[in-house]
Amino acid sequence: MDIINMKTIAYQTIKSVTDIKLVTTNYPDTFTVYPTAIYSAEHKSHFRDSSMNELQTEWTITVDIFKDQGSLTDIANKLIALFSAMGFSNDVGDENLNGISRLFIKFTGIVDNEMNRVYEN
Repeated sequence: MDIINMKTIAYQTIKSVTDIKLVTTNYPDTFTVYPTAIYSAEHKSHFRDSSMNELQTEWTITVDIFKDQGSLTDIANKLIALFSAMGFSNDVGDENLNGISRLFIKFTGIVDNEMNRVYEN
């Protein structure tokens, strides 16, 4: 998977959870739509061959989800199931921000760029 393709896959995967009303890469000045998912995707070379072709890339996809009331557990479980099915591992945390619930999930994995497979990091 190339860099652009993995970012597109991450966006499409998050967007496929219909409970999430807004998916973006930027934090808004004010939250007006809930639940909102803000995500980022980072990558670095994990393995290059002797010709310097990047055969494996380490990816970290971070998703922050905000909701004004109620639980974020169902959304988190859906995202974890979708990314886990691709091969990503995850770390989850949450906090209450003055009446707004925030849940953050960090998905990590090594992508084999030739076989288009993800291996847990």
